[in-house]
Amino acid sequence: MPANPLLLTVLLIGSCLLTAAQAPAPAPSASEETSPLTASSQSVCISMLGGTNVSLVMVADPGDFTGTGEAVHYLANLQNRVNVTSSSFCLSMAYGTLLGNPVMVVATGIGPTTAALCALELLQCSEYIKEIIWMGTAGFSPQQGGVIDTLRGCDAANPSTAITREGDLCITPWAINWDCKLTDWDEQCAGFPNVCSDPTNDDGPEVSSLYGQCIFSSYTGADMALTMEVQAAAEAASFPARSDNLNLYEEEYWNITSDSTGVSYVLDRPVKPWNYTQCAIADSQFFWAGAPWDMVSRNYSAVVVNEALGMNLTQLDMVTVSSQEDIGLVQAVGGWNSLVGSSGKQVPYTIVRTHSDILHDPIESMGNGTWMTSTQTLDQNFDDGYAFAIATGSTAVLTTLQRRCQAANGVNATLCGYALAPIYTS
Repeated sequence: MPANPLLLTVLLIGSCLLTAAQAPAPAPSASEETSPLTASSQSVCISMLGGTNVSLVMVADPGDFTGTGEAVHYLANLQNRVNVTSSSFCLSMAYGTLLGNPVMVVATGIGPTTAALCALELLQCSEYIKEIIWMGTAGFSPQQGGVIDTLRGCDAANPSTAITREGDLCITPWAINWDCKLTDWDEQCAGFPNVCSDPTNDDGPEVSSLYGQCIFSSYTGADMALTMEVQAAAEAASFPARSDNLNLYEEEYWNITSDSTGVSYVLDRPVKPWNYTQCAIADSQFFWAGAPWDMVSRNYSAVVVNEALGMNLTQLDMVTVSSQEDIGLVQAVGGWNSLVGSSGKQVPYTIVRTHSDILHDPIESMGNGTWMTSTQTLDQNFDDGYAFAIATGSTAVLTTLQRRCQAANGVNATLCGYALAPIYTS
């Protein structure tokens, strides 16, 4: 089999990037190449991407979890589609025109390592890539600042009536590794069975000497411009309606919670795009659930935003988003951009995570500052929740591309119109 130049390049630089992703790149000398591309690989890139100035729309899940692939709505609207089979690390790739924009739709497979390897392979062609927009489903905190929190005190619940709802979005360029913690069983479970208690960590994600890099808060002006463009599009988008099953599940969840908190929660609202000062992504391959871990994760979300923007947020200000792939993507793209430096082609990126499930069961007060997981159990409808989340996340990204199409071509219904694939019925 003839050697694949992209594969050889990825194998040579991949481990270096993943271990030193945010290290500043040395300035190239006059004799050095200002781009990692070689003359022979340029033709490979054009063949793989289908053109130049291509937007990469990336997802993880091809449908393994619930049967609904996260790329389904992009592929349904992709014109002149060409499937690409030459990838060594990406699960599937197809390029074409999406709402008048040259786009490649990529499924990496699930997990941070697969996302990083696929991104690194594609970044060999950075000269031809306009941007990366990652979209995927995730678990969300039930409420900004948590329903309960030890920082607020356990005698009363969060008085806010505002909650997260399935289909909500978190649009941000930042992620943190939730797994970076030094602890033991007794420290994690010292407050059991009171769920208004803090799992104790001796050392968290700030201690890079233990874990390597865990906080991914670097960004460029182009990253922020893209993030704000997608945020604006999401705020203007027309989202599908939630199904009766989803509405019923959320009503039951919040009715159970309200019985103990006394708060009348507001469910009658459309999909909400949370911005990068309100939410952040805490990645883990440990699928956790529980109010104490939601506190830890919201704290981590505050840490990454504070480091990025110099703010002074706490877990009481945050919605946390629990997913997997973002730390791999961000470390790979950030490492690549550092490698090429200001003289090469840096690739801006942003992440759209969409609410597919609530991160802990309803809770109830036992009095005297003690809270327990409710005995009234509810079964989340993952199939319906994930399908709706995929629909809302896709709507935000498709609306971004649609607005670009309309800016360039006017209100052209044929060129700039889209319809979601018929997999979600409200």
